[in-house]
Amino acid sequence: MTGPGVPRPDLEEAVARRARAGPPLLLAGPPGSGKTTLLLGLRDDLQAAGLLPVYLDLMGAASAPDRFVLSALDVLPAEPLAARLPEATRIRGLVAEGRARSGDAVRALFALYAALDEGGGRPVVLLLDEATEVRSLAYFPGLRDVAQSFGRALGARRRGTVLATSFPTLARSLWPGLELLEARPFTEADLAGAVGDPSQASRLVRLTLGWPRYVRVLLDQPGDLLAAWTREMSPGGRLEAAGRHTYEALLLRSRGYGISKAVLQAVAREEGLNLTALVARLGRTPGATRDYLQWLVAVDALRMVKKRYVYVDGLLAVYVRLHARGSPPSADEIERAGAALLEREAPGGPVPAAVPEGPPPRRDSLMEID
Repeated sequence: MTGPGVPRPDLEEAVARRARAGPPLLLAGPPGSGKTTLLLGLRDDLQAAGLLPVYLDLMGAASAPDRFVLSALDVLPAEPLAARLPEATRIRGLVAEGRARSGDAVRALFALYAALDEGGGRPVVLLLDEATEVRSLAYFPGLRDVAQSFGRALGARRRGTVLATSFPTLARSLWPGLELLEARPFTEADLAGAVGDPSQASRLVRLTLGWPRYVRVLLDQPGDLLAAWTREMSPGGRLEAAGRHTYEALLLRSRGYGISKAVLQAVAREEGLNLTALVARLGRTPGATRDYLQWLVAVDALRMVKKRYVYVDGLLAVYVRLHARGSPPSADEIERAGAALLEREAPGGPVPAAVPEGPPPRRDSLMEID
């Protein structure tokens, strides 16, 4: 199952197949697209089938080299991997020697990952959530190329490895050889069985754009869906809280915090504008505006389609229009925004996760404050 108890059989089948064999697979989708739920469900299914899945959330684990290494070792099942105990003990010893050996400990863990084929006769599958967080370790001594070393180690594995990320543009730049699979939104067909009414499934997809995080909020709501959407998109509601969380997280990852807010607000007001139109809206030079846009493309807040900029998560654009303006919206404004979603065509498919058109964003180390 993925998302709120609703299956996406094609997605689940594709991930499960690659988890059992083949080179690493990159599962990508915006925050709230159900990646973690899918990985945890896959972990349970693989374990029931006799495999040995190992799940690690790098968002929590990759805060410092010692904590990362110890977290990674702690989730390895001890009994099936008893033959690996000397290696694990040696790695723990490197951690115990302190910061001077932390780089060696991380590289030793990667070597263990590369060779971790089976335990107790059961194939080992690595399920690594928010895998690009390994880049956080690059600021520590001896680990400048940690992301590349991580990718090489995973690429050397004989059996399945699944990496999940909300930031496919970054992931593809770090590991360009990885095959990418998109965590697509729910369709009307997916939700018809859950709601028991095709017209209600259609309304649910339109109001949430099919993303599981938002579907979960509305799926079991009593009464009219538009009224529920209005209530949950109001200040303090669960849709509003989800939008705020994603908005703030993406801004913190982007460069130029202040100007990034201005760009996101401009694109939310008029999605599909090109660079020339956004230059006029923002009052900046074309070169500067292009940089600002590329920063937001680089963190997968925006994407460029035929030289026009749109949100990766369309419901986030609605949140920004309503709430990122300095004064709270009225109930009527929120209801009109929901009604406008109902008038749109249902989403037709997954958001393209390939690296966007145009030159890549700058990768220098300068920080610009606006």
